[in-house]
Amino acid sequence: MAKKICLILLFFHFTFAFACDLPGHFDFEVSNGEEKLYSGCYDAVNLGPHIIEYILTKERAEATGTRRPSARFTQNRDGGALRDLLAENGYSLPRHRDYTNSGYDRGHMAPNADFNDTYGNALMTFFIANIWPQTPDVNRIQWLETENETRRLASQYSFVMVVIIVDEFSEEKVGDIQVPSCFKRRVYDLYSGELIYEIDVYQFEETVSTDDVDLLN
Repeated sequence: MAKKICLILLFFHFTFAFACDLPGHFDFEVSNGEEKLYSGCYDAVNLGPHIIEYILTKERAEATGTRRPSARFTQNRDGGALRDLLAENGYSLPRHRDYTNSGYDRGHMAPNADFNDTYGNALMTFFIANIWPQTPDVNRIQWLETENETRRLASQYSFVMVVIIVDEFSEEKVGDIQVPSCFKRRVYDLYSGELIYEIDVYQFEETVSTDDVDLLN
């Protein structure tokens, strides 16, 4: 059984891994020393993860009892590899304090609750390259609902691949960080590769100008 799972994971990785080949974008991964927890493609232009992907297991989805880490988002949860790579290419990572008093939450893309089997694994999600500015309503309600649905699917399917994509932005900024306008979640059944959940969460409602209303009337 363990061998079968390993083969499935290997197949799935090569089938669904997203290339990080855009200008100013860099691959990274975060592990606990024994296991890769999540990986991504960092957008050094807009200062956040373009893509985050990880495998969520039934055991992790249903894990309870691990307290949420009371931790700052650091630049070195990956051992500083991404920070050093960015510096070599003339870029840098934001800092935890860049979000302070911004009006936006530090929104996890790979949430700590998906790595709730151990405190140490949950702590590894507090990586500055794993977050975007999210409004409190999106972070604490709308995005949380998609996370809960993902965990339900992991319980149902045993193994799922979660892919988060951020490639649409508003004109708002938090310091130098561009604020996304949309967060895209895709969940795949690990065994079949089938897309089983797809949702786009928009951060700002579209407004209609007075002129547009006149035209509609």
